[in-house]
Amino acid sequence: MDHNNALGTPAVLKEFVGVMDKLKAIIETENEFLERGMPATLLATTKRKSLLSREYGALSAELLDQAADQLMADPALPTKLVAAGAELQAMGAENRQLLERAVAATRRRVDSIMDAVRAAADALPGDEEEPLFLP
Repeated sequence: MDHNNALGTPAVLKEFVGVMDKLKAIIETENEFLERGMPATLLATTKRKSLLSREYGALSAELLDQAADQLMADPALPTKLVAAGAELQAMGAENRQLLERAVAATRRRVDSIMDAVRAAADALPGDEEEPLFLP
């Protein structure tokens, strides 16, 4: 594994920033879809977001191990990383809220459909002892 690129920047730092950027892009896209009312179950990004989140966590520890000297040498770098991390955290919090709303909306739709199915079944004429559907 290449620990430093030609400019002296640790590879783990570049990888960490790259994963952070990918996570931000996925969350931003997902949030746009959720804000437009797309059901959470239709999102194809959940697995990718989960994998990137795990990679982000692992790289953050690796970054501290391998690039501590680089971080200490450039006082602006830790500030930039903390700001980017805070932005990602805020995006993630918004994403969780939007996902919770989307899941609640999906549950309401399912409940409404089930209520309609039950009402239709109750309205059918016939013997009440016979099941409507075969097992």
